[in-house]
Amino acid sequence: MKTFIFGLGFSGQEIDRAARAGGFSSSGTTRSADKAQKLQASGVNALVFSGASDLSNISAALSDATHLVVCAGPDAS
Repeated sequence: MKTFIFGLGFSGQEIDRAARAGGFSSSGTTRSADKAQKLQASGVNALVFSGASDLSNISAALSDATHLVVCAGPDAS
């Protein structure tokens, strides 16, 4: 089973850890390239997505997901 998490903040990262510990593969989004790199260094499949950009960089992981989690907060603007 595969999870996709919109919003790898505090809650999203905990959900990711639990999912992977339970045998799921997991991918998720963050708005910052710097944060994505830090998460990737710790084994998280983090993808940059601002909500306003196109879906091309997340479409493969999203289409493979069996479970969808939304933890992303509203845009600041």
